[in-house]
Amino acid sequence: MPPTIPIPIIAVVGSRKSGKTTTVEVIVRGLAKKGYRVATVKHIHEPNFTIDAKGKDTWRHAQAGAQTTVGVSTNELAIIKKANTTKYTLNDIIQNCEDNTDIIILEGFRKLIAQDQTVPKVVTAKNKEEIRDAQETTKPILAFTGPIQKSDAAKLTVPYIDILTEPKKLTEIIDKRVAPIIQKRRESKETLSIKINGKIVPLNPYVQNVTRSVLFAIVSTLKGVSIKQDENVQITLTSPLKTD
Repeated sequence: MPPTIPIPIIAVVGSRKSGKTTTVEVIVRGLAKKGYRVATVKHIHEPNFTIDAKGKDTWRHAQAGAQTTVGVSTNELAIIKKANTTKYTLNDIIQNCEDNTDIIILEGFRKLIAQDQTVPKVVTAKNKEEIRDAQETTKPILAFTGPIQKSDAAKLTVPYIDILTEPKKLTEIIDKRVAPIIQKRRESKETLSIKINGKIVPLNPYVQNVTRSVLFAIVSTLKGVSIKQDENVQITLTSPLKTD
């Protein structure tokens, strides 16, 4: 049986002030219009950055020792986790995205994924030196964008796209790359998933079906439970802490 199809990832990488965030906005807007469920992950360079605000209630919760704080407002839910991310792998990072995500867009993380052949890149550059550096250090490259002079982009072997005048062109390049993968993921959507310490365990369809049937059979015997086998059932299993 084939393994679980991973969520496609596209990375936008480049130097400071080269238009990475603007490029991400264009990509997300275009893919969202096509009906894709898009998640984004942004690499923040400031070592002491925190999304929380000093003195706010959530900040006070963390100061008191909470490792995870959830803030819920009328239009937003924010989960703040205290963690040492210096040794995080790409898998550690994307595990924080929702399971029903169709595609993940990374902004930054160049050192982490520069040579990762499974992650196509859109490179933003300001001049021919940055183009040359990217061609030597970053693979594979789907397209270049950014404030590049036309003369610098003339001899590129991959497309250069001016996202201010032709944003749809970049969306179409990405869509052509990921659409077959997303379609296959939707057609073979898992009916069961297992996470161990936050990491999804790949399950082939046979194991999914057997495990799902067994779990539904057990749950259906519980008092007051009526199962049609189309419910969303969540089971949390933890090992008790051992104390001397």
